[in-house]
Formats: sequence, structure tokens, C-alpha cells
Amino acid sequence: MFLLIFLISVTAGNVFAEEGKENVINFTKIQEEYKTYSSPVGISANSLGDVAIGFEDHHINVYGKDGNFKYGFAFKLYGTYFFNMDDQNIIMIFNVRGDTCYYFNTDAELIKKEKISDREEIKRYYKNYYNKRSVNIDEINYLLKEVFGYTKLIKTDANGNETIIFETGSQYIGRVFISLIILIFVVIVICGVIKTVSTEMKKYKEKTK
Repeated sequence: MFLLIFLISVTAGNVFAEEGKENVINFTKIQEEYKTYSSPVGISANSLGDVAIGFEDHHINVYGKDGNFKYGFAFKLYGTYFFNMDDQNIIMIFNVRGDTCYYFNTDAELIKKEKISDREEIKRYYKNYYNKRSVNIDEINYLLKEVFGYTKLIKTDANGNETIIFETGSQYIGRVFISLIILIFVVIVICGVIKTVSTEMKKYKEKTK
């Protein structure tokens, strides 16, 4: 009986170990530039001059030193995240909800997964990677700007020449349109409520005369 329990526990342990190596966030590589009206979570760059921009709807675009799109990633998470790209092009995804880091190579293969339990270590991650808006690599500055939901990623070289690597573009129109629809709906609902209350008050006054 003891031997049977031992074997079951060992088997279960192996299963959990294998599950820990699975790509649980469905991190995949994509070859088309992702266009979105979702807000950015930050940027990151490596020593080669590649720069990456991450979006709230769980997509990351990577651009080369020339400003052209190279590849991107899509994944699924509950809640917010932030990320980093190191000099070996390893992409780190930090799941804020679970305090867990996932490390992937450029082929979207999971290298390792870490559960961060030390609070000071978590603070360090936030300080270094959370909502990063500016990166300097070899006298080249990458700056992320967002004004009223309109996003621009700007590259400035040592001579002060600026290049727009990414901007919201036509996606911004969609965002404004959706916002207007929501605003109109809210106004209609408020007007409807006011009208209903006014009508009921008139009826009540007539009954009390």
C-alpha cells in the first residue's frame, strides 16, 4: 500500500513539473504588425537597437534598428502585465496578477517560468520594467508618447533626427468613434432617467391635488 501511494505521488510530482514547463499563456509569434487602439504598457530595447512596444490587449511588436517591423508576439493573460527584451532577444513577460515571470526566445518557445515571492524583488521588477516610456541605446533614444489615447513611438538619433516607428494612425479614429458611441449612450440613458423621474413626479403631484 505504501509503495502504491509512493508511486502515485511521484507520478503526480512529475505531472506538475511538466505542467510548469508548458506555455500556459499561449505565447505565439506573429509575422504581421499588430495595429490596435489599445494603450501601450511600455517599451524595451536591446543592444542591437531592436525596440519592442507592448499593448494592453496582450500583443508586442518588435522593430529593427532601421525602424521596420521584424516580428511580434501575441499571448493570453488575466489582468495586466509588463515585459522586457534583453540583449539575447529573450522576452520576459511579468504577470502582475500572479507575480510570475515567463521567459521566451524569439521563436516563442518557453525557456523558463519563475514565481517571484520576494517583495523586494517584485519592487525591483516594477522599478525597472513597469510602464517604461524611454530607452537609450548607443546614443539612440526611443520615446513612447501617448496623448489623449494617440500613441507614438519615436526614435531620435545622435544628430537629433526623429523617426516615427509606430503610431496609432487610423486605429485612433476607431477608438474615438467607440468613445463617442459610449458617451452618446450614457447621455441617452441619463436623459431617459430624468424624463421618467419628471413624468412620475407630475403624476404624483396630480394625484395629491
